[in-house]
Amino acid sequence: MMKPSNQFYYRMRLGSLVIFYLLLFSSVAAPASDQIRLTLKEKVVVDQDMVRISDLADISGGSQAAASHLGATTVATSPLPGQIRFVSLDYIRIRLRQAGFQTDDLTFQGVQDVQIGREAVRLSRNMVIHAVETTIRERMPWKNEDVVINNIHFDDDIQLPTGKLTHRIVPTRNEDYLGQTLLALQLYVDGELVKKTWVHADISVMADVVKVVRPLGKNQKIEGADVAVVRGDLADLPSDTVRSAEEALGSRTTQMIYPNTILKAGMISLPPLVRRGDIVKIVANAGPMTITATGKVKQQGCKGEMISVINTDSNRVITARVIRAGAVAVEF
Repeated sequence: MMKPSNQFYYRMRLGSLVIFYLLLFSSVAAPASDQIRLTLKEKVVVDQDMVRISDLADISGGSQAAASHLGATTVATSPLPGQIRFVSLDYIRIRLRQAGFQTDDLTFQGVQDVQIGREAVRLSRNMVIHAVETTIRERMPWKNEDVVINNIHFDDDIQLPTGKLTHRIVPTRNEDYLGQTLLALQLYVDGELVKKTWVHADISVMADVVKVVRPLGKNQKIEGADVAVVRGDLADLPSDTVRSAEEALGSRTTQMIYPNTILKAGMISLPPLVRRGDIVKIVANAGPMTITATGKVKQQGCKGEMISVINTDSNRVITARVIRAGAVAVEF
């Protein structure tokens, strides 16, 4: 019987070592197939307020439950709508450790910094202009045909989160809807208030006003040829502007007035319709009934003024409003 050669033993030993090393490395690598791998993306776009791992990376390996739990983990706040931010791999590791994950058991691949963008909806300028005009015309005290709305301006670079956009226009307190006007624009996405900004508008109200057409001296009686009715913007005129020729005719000027001057109440003195000692009719309206009496005026008064009158039937002193020459009215 022949003895095996040394070369045979050498080959047998070498084969055993190869098998040993193959078994060794295969046993070490086997658990890696169960390790979760995260491949970070270079750029992502989100449409919610918070960023999750599943938004930033493709997840593979591990059990489905473990991968799902990891993917749902929040790691960052989303940028504002229409803007971007960067999140680094180191930051992601820190946030995962804070959430209770052992980052040494995870494999990270891909980029070192992820760019995160946020979807946005840009505010429609036409929508805002229409809403402002509609609100003003619904609430103003003026006739629609007399009003012109100009120079509506606001921050039209507003970008909002995606979702159902609604809005509300809120006027400032005691708004008179005349001249420069300020309104609040409230913007809602899916019913939640997300932005408040201001809208400016110029409101012109065209109305009849009285203009002096020739020089008038002080204490001069105003006649029809002295004035004309023209259209003027109330936003540029004081509140006591005379609005009709009837208010001016028959009155006397209190100062020198030059042509093309818009007449104001303080420039004229209305002639008294009743004087002290005049006998007048007292009119009292009580629902559908009208009661009249006779009175004696104790002081002179112009149209619309409140004066003292003696009721000659009862001899009582009452306060009444001058409504025309020879007549006053009692208000209940």
